[in-house]
Amino acid sequence: MRLPEDKIEEIRNSVDIIDYINQFVPLKRVGKNYVGLCPFHTEKTPSFTVSPDKQLYHCFGCGASGNLFNFVMQYEKVSFIEAVRKVAEYAGIELPKPGDTQRWIETEYEELYEANRFGASFFYRNLTKSAEGRRALEYLYRRGINDASIKVFGLGYAPDRWDALVQYAIKQNFPLDSLEKAGLIVKREDGAYYDRFRDRVIFPIFSISGRVVAFGGRRLKDDEDVPKYINSPETKVYSKSKVLYGLYQARDEIRRRGYAILVEGYMDCISLFQAGIENVVASSGTALTDEQIRLLSNYTNTIYFIYDADSAGAKAMLRGVDIILAQGLDVYIVKLPEGEDPDSFIRKNSVDKFYSLIENAVNFIEFKAQTYQQLGKFDDPNVKAKAIRSLVESISKIPDQLKRSVFIKEVSSKYKLPEKVLSLELENVILKSKRKEDNQIDWASSQTSKFKSIPAEERDLVKILFEADDSVLKFVFNYIKQADIESEFVKLIYQAVYQSFSEGKKLNIHEFLQSVSDDDFRSFVTSIVLGKYEVSKFWAKRFGREGEYEEIWKAVDDVLTRFYMKKISRIEEELSQGIKEAEAKGDDEKLSELLAKKSEINRRKNVFVNKGFSEIIRKYLKSLNQV
Repeated sequence: MRLPEDKIEEIRNSVDIIDYINQFVPLKRVGKNYVGLCPFHTEKTPSFTVSPDKQLYHCFGCGASGNLFNFVMQYEKVSFIEAVRKVAEYAGIELPKPGDTQRWIETEYEELYEANRFGASFFYRNLTKSAEGRRALEYLYRRGINDASIKVFGLGYAPDRWDALVQYAIKQNFPLDSLEKAGLIVKREDGAYYDRFRDRVIFPIFSISGRVVAFGGRRLKDDEDVPKYINSPETKVYSKSKVLYGLYQARDEIRRRGYAILVEGYMDCISLFQAGIENVVASSGTALTDEQIRLLSNYTNTIYFIYDADSAGAKAMLRGVDIILAQGLDVYIVKLPEGEDPDSFIRKNSVDKFYSLIENAVNFIEFKAQTYQQLGKFDDPNVKAKAIRSLVESISKIPDQLKRSVFIKEVSSKYKLPEKVLSLELENVILKSKRKEDNQIDWASSQTSKFKSIPAEERDLVKILFEADDSVLKFVFNYIKQADIESEFVKLIYQAVYQSFSEGKKLNIHEFLQSVSDDDFRSFVTSIVLGKYEVSKFWAKRFGREGEYEEIWKAVDDVLTRFYMKKISRIEEELSQGIKEAEAKGDDEKLSELLAKKSEINRRKNVFVNKGFSEIIRKYLKSLNQV
């Protein structure tokens, strides 16, 4: 049962975000906003900004963001409904009570978070409080895991019964369909439910904001017919390719130390963390993905990759290295002694000995060379050429041209090859890769690409869309269409605002943010809303007197001008290509037509360069009697 939206709005409007946050974070007024030290990461210079006007917060250091409810959820690690309840209690507002067999939920995302929270609590209690969980607890103790680590990582135990969680949920009046959506229980054909996790040690998987999104389970019985590990299915709040195990616990230490240690398994991560090496995350046994590295790049530019000393581990590492390089990060490879993994090594050796491995880590060139040497790829000249080409292909992934040059020089020196030959090979690889990218549209990748790649005019457009009144929106929607926008995320915002505008309503930014489950997307929105316009330095020239128009119209002029200049550039390219073809064919009539069009386009371009949309805006405002 959903909590009425008007009640949520009443609670939100009854509490000032400054007063509430000031209980936990000392805030100081700076201009029209308040700033303080961020409670979500370690910092010495305040970057945590709170806006009393917009009732939003944003940390320009770690990206934590949202409205008052988001703050409570993130700071106190509670669900949306629990956050609403806490703010309501603070304001002295009584929530309406659901029926005896119902619970308040707000969105499907919150329903999933609530189900996962319920499951995590059940598993943890079974491990730490029940006689049935004693065997699992002793297993963890034997593996060297202590009570503090069990608590930090929220480890649990799923009882050796088909319906332990099902029966507990029924007793607690918790909806079984919610647990099914979260993947914690499975529905049989006859309509009955059974537990997905049975007789397993449970590893909750947290989002970066500290909310449980999924679970991993390790079997306790030595039964080869049962998978050693099983995981939650993917849901709206969990995609295994976008999550790194332990990042929530490790993020502050990663920032503090300046690098992350990347391991493979849950136990590797927990054992290192327990030993005091807290800047560690795990890929959870899955192949490393672009999304995972993008996530990690929010906290560091350097990764130390640790793999098990076997051929399978080496091959997995070779694939992972290129993914890290492509994100512009520095990567070093730590090699463990034969037969060891991070978990076993740290339990047998001191922390100092582990750090000595870190100090002796090698760059990707040396690692690949050692691996190819062990695989015998340098014994035959033809195979050796392929191996060196593979090194060049890895170098080609690096976005920074200077770094590419340095590594090419290293390969040249190492294998006594002319640097010019390697540079030419590098250019060929980059050219082939670019052609491949041009022929493939990876929509999913664009959905998860970093927001900083969004063009400045589209970032300003977002700010306009959220701040403009109807007269401004009408003008903007008349000149900019959804098809003109490159970023899929900005398209989503445009669509939401346009839909509300078409219905005669103004989009409520708080409701919009509450519907967003992606932390990065919410962070992008708040950073734009609380930031300043990137207004062109030419606006004064176009508008004359500084005080003649509101700032938003200056931004509109700049944004529309940039959009139209891009359109003109595309048309110019098409015309130039057409002119070349007409000249080659000797088609004088077509050539004359195209040259005339190009002349007209150049005339329009000059108008936009000098005047932008200022004259059009003046006429529009005059028609509204605003000038």
